[in-house]
Amino acid sequence: MPILTPYIPTPQENHENELWVKKECYRFYVEQRRLYCTYLQLLDLWLLAPYCGECILSEPFYNGGWPDITPNSWESDVFWELGEGVIEETKAELAEDPDFFYQCKGCWKELRPWHGNEVYVVSYHLEEHYGIPIETPGKKSPSKKLAREVIGLYDCRCFGCEADNKPLHVDHILPQSKGGDAAFRNLQPLCEECGNKKGNILPEEISIHSTMYFGRYPSDGYEGLFW
Repeated sequence: MPILTPYIPTPQENHENELWVKKECYRFYVEQRRLYCTYLQLLDLWLLAPYCGECILSEPFYNGGWPDITPNSWESDVFWELGEGVIEETKAELAEDPDFFYQCKGCWKELRPWHGNEVYVVSYHLEEHYGIPIETPGKKSPSKKLAREVIGLYDCRCFGCEADNKPLHVDHILPQSKGGDAAFRNLQPLCEECGNKKGNILPEEISIHSTMYFGRYPSDGYEGLFW
C-alpha cells in the first residue's frame, strides 16, 4: 500500500503566496478607500463574517456569549448587527432564491437563521489578520517599489482630484511631520496641487466594517483572497 505524505510548500512557494496575499490586501484596501474616503481621511478596515457555533469556539476572543443572529429574531438581529442594507439584501436574495444562505467563514457550512441556524458575527481587522504592517517604526519613506505599486493601485490617478494627466507623488496621509510613516495604509498618490492643499492637515480616521461575507458568494471561478 502506498504511503501518502503531506505536501510541504517550498520556501519559494511560501514567499510567492505571501506576496500574493499582500497584493490582494492592498488591492482590496484601495478599493474600499476609493468607495468611502477622501484624500484627507485614513481608512481603518474591518471585515465582518458569519461563523457557526462550532467554529466560533476556536476563536481566541470568544467569551461564551450568545449568538448574534438567532432564528426567532433573525431579521431584527441582522438589522442591528449588520445594518439596514444587509437585511434588505438578504430579503431580496430570499425572494429570488429560497435556498439562499450565509456561509460560515470557518468551515463553509451553510447557515440559514430563517430556518433555525444560529449565527455568530466575527469582526477582524484586515491588516492585522493578514499580517500587513500598520506601522513602520523608524521608516518614514516608502521604497521605490512600494511607491510605484501605490500609484498603480490607484490607476495612476491623483486621489484628490482624480486627474490622470498630472505628475504624481506618494503622499503621507498622516504627514511625516505629525509622525506619519511608510505603512501602506498611510500612502496615496497626489498631484502637486492637491498635495499643497492638503499640507500638514491631520487626517480623519474612518472605520468601515465590510459586510460582503453576508452577501452571495461569487462563482467558483473567483480566485481572489477575500472569499
